[in-house]
Amino acid sequence: MIVRDLMSKKLITLNAGVSLSDAARIFYENNIDGAPVVDDDGMLIGLMTKTHLIQAIAQKSDISSQRVRDVMTSNVYSLKDTMLADTLQQNNLLAKYGRFPVVNANNQPIGFLTRTDMVRYLSEKSVSMAEEFEAVLHSVSNGVIAINAAGNVTIFNPAAQAITGMKAENVVGRSINDVIPNTGLMRVLETGIVETPHKMKAGNSQIMTKRSPIIKNNKIVGAVAIFQDVTELQKVASELEEVKDLKSTLDSIVNSIFDCIVVVDKNGIVTMMNEAYGEFLGIDPKKAIGKHITDVIENTRMHIVAQTGKPEICDMQKIGDHNTVVTRIPIVKDGAVTGAVGKMVFRDVKDLRILARKLTSLQSELDYYKEELRKVQGGKYTIDSIIGSGEKIQWLKMIALRAAKGNSTVLVTGESGTGKELFAQAIHYASDRRHGPFIKINCASIPENLLESELFGYEDGAFTGARKGGKPGKFEMASGGTIFLDEIGDMSMPMQAKLLRVLQEREVERVGGTKTTPVDVRVIAATNQDLEAMMAQGTFRQDLYYRLNIISIHIPPLRERREDIPELCAALLGKINRSLQFDVGGVSPEGLRMLTEYDWPGNVRELENVLERSVNLMDDEGEILPEHLPPMMRRAAGKTEISNAEKNQELAGIMEDAEKQAIYKALEAAGGNRSKAAKILGIHRSGFYQKLAKYQIKL
Repeated sequence: MIVRDLMSKKLITLNAGVSLSDAARIFYENNIDGAPVVDDDGMLIGLMTKTHLIQAIAQKSDISSQRVRDVMTSNVYSLKDTMLADTLQQNNLLAKYGRFPVVNANNQPIGFLTRTDMVRYLSEKSVSMAEEFEAVLHSVSNGVIAINAAGNVTIFNPAAQAITGMKAENVVGRSINDVIPNTGLMRVLETGIVETPHKMKAGNSQIMTKRSPIIKNNKIVGAVAIFQDVTELQKVASELEEVKDLKSTLDSIVNSIFDCIVVVDKNGIVTMMNEAYGEFLGIDPKKAIGKHITDVIENTRMHIVAQTGKPEICDMQKIGDHNTVVTRIPIVKDGAVTGAVGKMVFRDVKDLRILARKLTSLQSELDYYKEELRKVQGGKYTIDSIIGSGEKIQWLKMIALRAAKGNSTVLVTGESGTGKELFAQAIHYASDRRHGPFIKINCASIPENLLESELFGYEDGAFTGARKGGKPGKFEMASGGTIFLDEIGDMSMPMQAKLLRVLQEREVERVGGTKTTPVDVRVIAATNQDLEAMMAQGTFRQDLYYRLNIISIHIPPLRERREDIPELCAALLGKINRSLQFDVGGVSPEGLRMLTEYDWPGNVRELENVLERSVNLMDDEGEILPEHLPPMMRRAAGKTEISNAEKNQELAGIMEDAEKQAIYKALEAAGGNRSKAAKILGIHRSGFYQKLAKYQIKL
């Protein structure tokens, strides 16, 4: 504080020429003890007090004729109004003078500063400093203990109470040796030597403490100890070390990845940039830290994202000669955006095109392998594989698609050769089970004593010749997919009972086993027999029929949908051409008329056999003409008389077709094993191979 703020501004000045009697009257009227003396220009030249008047009266001077200049003190210590008040205390001037005239820059008196004013100021300042000191002691986290020269505690702040577990009211005023004997403060009080920080025990805490003497006027008047709980320090140090390790790990991770990454604060200042980004920009990433992002990366919007908090995903950004693809994500902490992180997804758009081509290639490969897997699992037909645009076949395709949406059992009926398995596979591959297996089994081609083990599997040692370790059945193999039970009408009554249990409980028990295995499988059954008539005869279980006949699909014979024959011929000829490596263009109009008028007792399978036979009899690869068709076709078309040669040819064709069908059925029953198929037909294996070559049957 400056002198001007402390001085008394009530000022009475005396002119040097004023008589002492007038001066006495002025002192009396204004109740003052003295006044500064000024010249005619108002400048300070001296000081006159009551003491000067008393001395003049005591000397019996004529105070009416004597002037102020005759008795005043010319040696006056005045104070500049801008002087700091503390200077008076530092220079010990209060002890020499009781009052000080205060002058301005022109040495003109403007006020008085008395010893009383200074004492009041110093007292108020001391109280304020004491309050500030006490506030500091109460707010610091370090413990503070101070003693006086006698060794008694004078200061014991709240932090010291918290660390030691002692209360200030039980400590202050007592000897330090009585409350905390091992503080070492008495030693510092005696030696006056500062003791550097070291550990010690205080109450239940380990503390780090530093001790110092309190010196006043070159005399030790006390000692103070400042300490802190080491446990807290160690905790802070440990957390700091963890943060350093985490930052080091983060820096290592960011710098080790190939992707370009940059981080900015909310003001757009770069706080992190990895080496990959620095290499891309051709700069030292460390030198970019602390700069504004716009000064480092051109066309950037990182600072905008840091302000708006709106992410920008896969945005185009031109950097130099590169058209990059970048992503900018805001960093949010406690609900507030604190910055943003940017990542370069592609260094150039051409990299994106390369990746797109690779993905397309991989997708093609995946589709290919899916298709191959589908073929391996036994299926190859979809709804689109069902040929025909007639009303009946279109209706059945719609029913099949609806059936594919659920998991209910489906019963497919129809004459032999109408395509029951085709519909079963189409339903499977239109359903959610399309990625599961499609397992098919012909119930008529497997002996009854083997059918149970084929369907439900068997355990190790279940019967003579059983495979070591056992074997899962078709139901277990079809779990997650579909099992197709063909020729269900040929199943024996005991097997029907076991199948019914599986359908009801959704679990199978292997032959020779003791535990059941749950199966998640959809059942599609097919038959060319009249199951309702069989129920009436007692050869088919009624409860199994109703269990199978939840969704029924009856495929009409080919003679009832002749309108589909042209489409079927085109599709089947395409298949035959691929198989025999021929290039037959189609069927002539006359030949197509003959095919359409025929009744087809063997349905679509017979149509395929007739077309394949006709292709093999052709001399060139043109169209199938009427003469290429079997004689029975021509007879059915209106030819009433045929020659003996034609009869023999017709009979031979019928026999060949029958033999060919027998071979196909044997191969199907043997699972494609030619040796087993030969045994089923009862012929030698070499003879069987000859017939395969004769009919050009390829496996």
